[in-house]
Amino acid sequence: MTKLESDWLTKGIIDFEYKKYVLLAYLKHIEGQFYANKLYPHLTELQLHFDTCVKIRESKEMLKSAFPKNLKGVDLKSLRFVYEDAVTDNTYPEELDSILDFAIPNLAQKNSDGQEILSAIGENISISPVGIVPLRKEEGYLFLSHTTENCISIFQYQLALYNEQRERYLKTVFIDAVRLGYANTVSQIKVNLMRSNQSLPNPATYMVESKYAYPMEETLLPVAKKLILKQLMAA
Repeated sequence: MTKLESDWLTKGIIDFEYKKYVLLAYLKHIEGQFYANKLYPHLTELQLHFDTCVKIRESKEMLKSAFPKNLKGVDLKSLRFVYEDAVTDNTYPEELDSILDFAIPNLAQKNSDGQEILSAIGENISISPVGIVPLRKEEGYLFLSHTTENCISIFQYQLALYNEQRERYLKTVFIDAVRLGYANTVSQIKVNLMRSNQSLPNPATYMVESKYAYPMEETLLPVAKKLILKQLMAA
């Protein structure tokens, strides 16, 4: 299963064995993607599914605490009244509890596996400015290169406000793929971009180099964006 719907947990029949099968099939697919160093959008989806499961469990507990309680008796040792819930879990599918008990740790573990791969990949990527870095760094260019290739992929970036996770992020647009050469150095490519796009007369430009040929869309570009964002936010 390559996709886990956002409402997979509560959609259709709530049966532990079936939901377990659905989740395991999805996690098996994610494992294969991680093995191929394809991290996105899978890491983001895993976090969203994990957060959803946790919120459903918390909502259930909050819902239970809001219901009235019946007086059950008196604890003579502590001299306190003993209450019991007026609404029991019989009104809430017990199967869902079992599904949550299974889903939450498994989603957390797979997310942790992905984060470890992300950290390792980040150590194999270097970022360096091209030319002088201007004071205004909110938009500019990213030059992405595999060290085994003699070409770069050019992206224009812009620091955006917030995504659906309420995080700052970089919006990127692919510009071109250019082969490097004696007369076409990284510095010259930046000059050419300045000439062709005068709305960015002095753009912040970063060279991103990877030791290994990671997938561009699923790994290299999103990881580079995270690393650049970290630098921009720390400045």
